[in-house]
Amino acid sequence: MPENTSPSSASRFACLTERVRHSLTVKLVLIGAIILLLQIPTLMIYSLIAERQSNRNQAVDEISRKWGSAQTVTGPFLSIPVREKRLRPAAQSTMPVTEEVRFHQLTFLPETLNITGKLDPEIRYRGLYQAVLYRSEITIEGEFKLPAEFRLSRLANAQTELQDAILVIGISDLKGISAETVDINGVECKAIPGIPDTRLASSGFQVPLTALKDLKPGATLRFSLKLNLNGSSALSFYPLGRTNTARLAANWSSPSFTGEFLPAAREVTDTSFNAEWKITDMNRNYPQSWLDDEFKIAGSEFGVGLHIQANVYQQTMRAIHYSVLFIIFSMLAFLFAEILSKVWMHPLQYLMAGLAVVLFYTLLLAFSEHLGFQCAYWITTAATVGLLGLYCLLIFRRKIVAATVAGVMALTYILLYFMLQLEDYALLTGSIVLFLLLALVMVLTGNINRSRS
Repeated sequence: MPENTSPSSASRFACLTERVRHSLTVKLVLIGAIILLLQIPTLMIYSLIAERQSNRNQAVDEISRKWGSAQTVTGPFLSIPVREKRLRPAAQSTMPVTEEVRFHQLTFLPETLNITGKLDPEIRYRGLYQAVLYRSEITIEGEFKLPAEFRLSRLANAQTELQDAILVIGISDLKGISAETVDINGVECKAIPGIPDTRLASSGFQVPLTALKDLKPGATLRFSLKLNLNGSSALSFYPLGRTNTARLAANWSSPSFTGEFLPAAREVTDTSFNAEWKITDMNRNYPQSWLDDEFKIAGSEFGVGLHIQANVYQQTMRAIHYSVLFIIFSMLAFLFAEILSKVWMHPLQYLMAGLAVVLFYTLLLAFSEHLGFQCAYWITTAATVGLLGLYCLLIFRRKIVAATVAGVMALTYILLYFMLQLEDYALLTGSIVLFLLLALVMVLTGNINRSRS
């Protein structure tokens, strides 16, 4: 009896092993496990891209520190000292009442503010990394209308010392100033570096108004300021006038309009842009004058950023967002090839195919830093598709199957490239393409249960 049952048990075990080996359910479970396992190297590539982008940002910051960082121009505005007299009560009835003098700072904003700027951007390199620098010619014109009497409602006994008023212009990075000219009421005035009060701007220069003979209550001060300013990546302004107009232009095809206000009109071409802002005092949350730190202007700036359109790190990061779908799609492509060719494929071979898809993003990043994203993408696509096609040929020994898998993978990479180029419509296009691919897979898998029964 044992001699008869042992071969029967062995045959049943072999039959069971064969059924498990060719079971589609077991195969799908193994493929799912492989896909989860491949997320480990994918996350490592995420970290690699972030690290390389951090190195790039450090290189850009180093270049900017020596040339001039992103510039923010504040003003001009008037800073007027205010003297307040208070009676200090006596500590004891026998002691006399003393007078106490306190000083305040009155911030007074212009009635009109007109800004015209022309930027001349260029790209500088530090090793593999590039930074956008610019030279700019900025003209700021406008006027102040001083009231006949300053109303200081919260001070009981105060007097403005208009003779000690100064015109303040805030510049965020003074290294960028290469020339400046300040004209007030037709008189060219000398600027002094540094500002006495840093509540509105952290750095800048000032123009004392002591030499102006017509500086008195009710007067009108017309100013014209010309700046040659160097900076990097962005240029911003504050709408300090009751009415503000700003016009900026540059030979740059990919501007990013930043801050709280978008341009009222803009024109962007393949080589340049022009933008115009129109802002009034009703669009901001501070008045034309206030004492000390009653109001803040932070958060009301507007301007333009000169960014490199979709740099290689951004594009590679956007591409790797589709990595899971590409892994799944490659696994399904090999699964269909296995079913159609009736050649069993080992789970290790699925893992190798998935690693080829994951390695695509590392090669893409490495080549992009040297050749640019477009050239690197096609080189990496050709290498990955060729490798998967050759691997498919080694497994199934059928050229038509290998060519089909390679063609399908090449088509998906081509679709991914065009999705990455459509920045504004990438999500819409990607969603439609993925829906169509899912529909195709559903059609192809609709008869699997009947074909295997």
